[in-house]
Amino acid sequence: MGDMVAPHAGIHQAFSKADTTISQSIRSIVNLVQRPGLIRIGFDDLVAALRSPNGRCLFGFGESDSDNRAHDALAQALKSPLMDRGRTLADAARVLVQVAGGPGMTLSEVEIVMKELDRHISDETQILFGTAVDGRLGDRLSVTIISSFTAGDLSQTQPPLSSPPPVPPALEQPHDSPPKIEVEPEPAPIEDFQSETIPIEEPNLPEVESAPAPSVESVSNAFEVVDTPEPPVSMPRRKPAPAKEEKVSAEKSMQAKQEVLQFEPINRGRFEKSEPTIVEGEDLDVPTYLRKKIKVK
Repeated sequence: MGDMVAPHAGIHQAFSKADTTISQSIRSIVNLVQRPGLIRIGFDDLVAALRSPNGRCLFGFGESDSDNRAHDALAQALKSPLMDRGRTLADAARVLVQVAGGPGMTLSEVEIVMKELDRHISDETQILFGTAVDGRLGDRLSVTIISSFTAGDLSQTQPPLSSPPPVPPALEQPHDSPPKIEVEPEPAPIEDFQSETIPIEEPNLPEVESAPAPSVESVSNAFEVVDTPEPPVSMPRRKPAPAKEEKVSAEKSMQAKQEVLQFEPINRGRFEKSEPTIVEGEDLDVPTYLRKKIKVK
C-alpha cells in the first residue's frame, strides 16, 4: 500500500487508493470473461493462469488515450502495486494478457504491447493472449495482465533468517544403577510319608447249589415231531354245457349246401361272336352278377 501514494499522504488517501485498485481489478476480470472479442479469453484460461500451489497471484491494469497509448498502457500495468513492478514475471509459468480498445485500435499497437511485454518474461513462459474491440472505450486502449507466483518465486521473495533457530539443549540422562539380583531361598524338602496299607475284608457270600443238568432223553421228549394230516385237495369241476348248444351244432354239421350245376352255356349277348376277354381265368364279357352267381331280386 505504501507504493500507491506519496510517503506524506494521509491514511484515508492510502485506503481510498487501495479500494480503487481492488475495484478496478474486479471490473477488469469481469470484462475479461464477459466481453466478446476477436480472440476471446474464457474462464478456463483464467483458471489456468491463476493455478498455483502458493495461492498468490499477480495483477496489472493500465489504460491510456495518449498518442503513444500502447506503450503507456503497458507501463501502467507493469507499475501496478499488485504486479510487483513486473519483477516476478520472468519466473512465471503462465501469463494472461488482454489488449482492448475502441474501434480505432490498430494491429501495430497490439504488436507494440506484446513486444515490450516479451522483454519481461522468459522463453519458457506460456502466454494466454486475447484481444477485443469495445466501443465504450472510445480512444482509450487498456492492457490487462494476470499471472501467479511459482514455488521458486515464493522462496526468493522470503528473506533469509538472520540466525538459525535455537537448538534445544540435550537432556542429561541419569545413570541407572545396575539392578539388584534377588536370590529366592530354596524351598524346604518335603518329607516322604509312608502310606499305610489298609486290609480289605472280602464279604462272605452264601453258596448257591447248582441244579442238575437235564438228561438227553427229557430234551428229546420235549421236542417230539407230531405228524399233522394234510387236507385233501379238491379239483374244480367244469359245468356241463347246455344240451341246446349241442343240438344246434349237430344240426349245422348235418346241413350241406347243394350246388346248382349249369348245363346251359352262359349267354354272352352281343359279345357272342367276339373273342372273350379273359383276365385271371374270368370272362369279363359276362356280366358280373352271372360270374359271381348273385341272385337278383
